[in-house]
Amino acid sequence: MNSALLSYLKESGEAVLSHYRENPPFRLSPEELMEGTFVYFERGGKRLRPAICRLAAGALGGSEAEKAAIPCALALELYHNWTLIHDDMIDHDDTRRGQSAVHKLVRDAFADQTDAATAAEYGVDVAILAGDALQSASISYLSHLSDSGFVPPAVTLKILSLLTGEYGPRLISGETVDTKNGLIYGKGGFFRLTREEIVSMMAGKTGALFGISALSGALIGQKSPDENTPRARALANFAENCGIAFQLQDDILGITSTEEKLGKPIGSDIREGKPTLLLLTSYENATEGEKEFLRRVVGISKDEKDVLKAKEILLARGGVEETKKTAGAYLAAAEESLALLPSSPQKEILSSWCDYMVNREL
Repeated sequence: MNSALLSYLKESGEAVLSHYRENPPFRLSPEELMEGTFVYFERGGKRLRPAICRLAAGALGGSEAEKAAIPCALALELYHNWTLIHDDMIDHDDTRRGQSAVHKLVRDAFADQTDAATAAEYGVDVAILAGDALQSASISYLSHLSDSGFVPPAVTLKILSLLTGEYGPRLISGETVDTKNGLIYGKGGFFRLTREEIVSMMAGKTGALFGISALSGALIGQKSPDENTPRARALANFAENCGIAFQLQDDILGITSTEEKLGKPIGSDIREGKPTLLLLTSYENATEGEKEFLRRVVGISKDEKDVLKAKEILLARGGVEETKKTAGAYLAAAEESLALLPSSPQKEILSSWCDYMVNREL
């Protein structure tokens, strides 16, 4: 990773964490709900969305805007975290960032107080409610964006409106399509989907939150609620294209990385039957016998031998290479949008961030 980008991500993450600690979130009870709500945030992570928000603000408004964007950056990270908690339940993943997912954390805590089924059910219930609480926390922090006096109230209101009325629904729709694809088409019928349908899902599931992160920062930087200024739109388009590339790389890492590096199980897309461009491309290039095997295993078999064999087919049939090529095309589009911005240190880091999307290993 570029050293300037690495330094910025570290500094930005610390700034967001510091704001969180100086302005503690509301209290929740019982204690397991409080812990489950904020545990992912407190574990750290890449915190890319807060960084893109602050960089976009700085690119249009300088360092003062970059600093003023911190409450918004924190709000967007917390908003992202609720999607992770719910994702882990949907995908039946017990691990997040190398530790127990929220539903497993609660399940294990109550394992000696009740039977296994009840403990598991309570774990899921708390995780659902923790995700709900994170949405409230996000809006709460965002509502204080204008307290410093730098950000006009009209900008704060516009960001709230965009997040809850446009980009949030896009994200949730993308998540739902992703789940539907896994449950219905992923049960051996993934080949019925088109590349366009898969990319559209990614644009909602991943691209939307990157987009609102950059757009929010742009509105803060320009101190205007007009989301259709050329530079605001350029930043939103830049981030959304980077978000799609990020998801494509995530799909690659899902079968090429290790659980230790990734912090979550490898091959979960195969187990859950999540159709990806990588899967679709590899399927199209596979032999008839391999195609039959993939239709029989993806999203159906939980046998680790089957998952491993499916992974080997995907690696051998060009899916990784084609997915990298597609990600590169989205990054090229992102760079075109970035070229519309004036020169600045923030723009240089954004360019490095763009490259990181497809070269990262976690």
